[in-house]
Amino acid sequence: MRWTTVVHPEGSRYFVNQENRTCTEMNVCDEEICGDIEWYMQYLLRALESKCEGRELDMMQVDLVLEPKKAPDSDSIICWYYFVNHRDRCLFWLDEFDTEYILSHCKGVESLSHIQLSIQAQYWKHWDYFPSLCSVTQNLVDEVKDMLVHATCDHLTSRRSSAPYDLIQLRDYISVIDNVNVYSPTDQSAQRCHPAIVIGRIMHTFSHSRFLDFHGEDCARLIFGQTVHGWAYEPSLLMLILAPLLFLDPVTQVKELHNIFADRIACTPRWDAYTSKLRGQLQDSNLMATVLLNANVGFLAINTVDKGGRSAVQMASYMSLVTSLGSIVLGLLFVSQDRTCGQKTAEEIALFLTSLHDERHGLEKLAIIYSLPKALLMWGMVFFCAAFSIDWWSSGDATSKAVVGSVTLIVFVMISNSIIRTREGENSLHGEERRETLTASKESTWLRWVQRNHEPMMLHRAAPRSFQPEIP
Repeated sequence: MRWTTVVHPEGSRYFVNQENRTCTEMNVCDEEICGDIEWYMQYLLRALESKCEGRELDMMQVDLVLEPKKAPDSDSIICWYYFVNHRDRCLFWLDEFDTEYILSHCKGVESLSHIQLSIQAQYWKHWDYFPSLCSVTQNLVDEVKDMLVHATCDHLTSRRSSAPYDLIQLRDYISVIDNVNVYSPTDQSAQRCHPAIVIGRIMHTFSHSRFLDFHGEDCARLIFGQTVHGWAYEPSLLMLILAPLLFLDPVTQVKELHNIFADRIACTPRWDAYTSKLRGQLQDSNLMATVLLNANVGFLAINTVDKGGRSAVQMASYMSLVTSLGSIVLGLLFVSQDRTCGQKTAEEIALFLTSLHDERHGLEKLAIIYSLPKALLMWGMVFFCAAFSIDWWSSGDATSKAVVGSVTLIVFVMISNSIIRTREGENSLHGEERRETLTASKESTWLRWVQRNHEPMMLHRAAPRSFQPEIP
């Protein structure tokens, strides 16, 4: 039998039997390995034909992937395999198959339609691994383009889109798909593998995202950050104590982190956007902390402040200096760590966040950690203002106290009012997001209620008298 060597565009090598539509990564140049592969190939193809006798199955739409290996406990040969059904876009086996590994990324999988989405994602991964037997048609290219265009529109019209890519990536992928050339099975060759790989990778991402979002199920995740399993965050005692001391920044951080890691599913574009924003905040806080550090050094050099003993002014300035240093050190550490690690994959992000995730309290530890640089900077400002206020109050006359005190009070009221109004706006925004989440989760149920309670009555009036539909 004739085997053709195909070199994947990324450099790996595999072998294809065009006549029997079989692929393998094992070296068929070795006679012993080739004999095992051909024996298992004939055995599995005959078994498939016998099982499908009398059923509609086009063998020209079925591929076989083989990988014979030695058993770990003996010298016998065992064969790893799977069949590919291009017509139904799925993988299948002739024996019972444990799908635990395929379904392990998502909890609560029960229906066959949901399992089908995961199997379909594996089917598109086959296009990436063995593209030479996969034909790219114009209908398939149009389907992929339609999905990308819809995801782009979803991002433009909704700030909480559940699409797997961000807006920039979607536009790049659309330009890539515009340059994909179609080809028929008759002109397949090693040089024409690239379009199939492009289609396979994009479709795998969309199929896997549908699987994680319970696409087509009763509890489908319709917006980003919506939980399917009903998990709710419970703040711990540590969070209740530290949040006011850290100027409530951990509350904001933990909400953003839980949106990114809803149901322990990591979203790479959202995580990249979050880390980019966090990196910018850290760089800004480092700059301000450096300015505050210089201000404290200059303030301590004033003759009226630098005097014998340790006054309250000096102690407050020293505390401001220490907190500024702490903010700078933590900021540099986080920025350096982010630059060293670079962009992470979804699996690396999920592993990192899972290690810090608590069953009841979620990612509040990470939220507290990421809030420390900004909180230390704020405390540095508070201590510096305290040192400055004590200095002018203790040495000033009645006029200076009245003028500076009045201005200080006005500024304090303005700052407090701005903080309160901003927090009210954030609370109303989060309340609106919660209402959107509840609406998205209940909308499909409401629509089904309307159909079940009204549509049968319409059918009853429009149908002949002999037709009596059941009204649930």
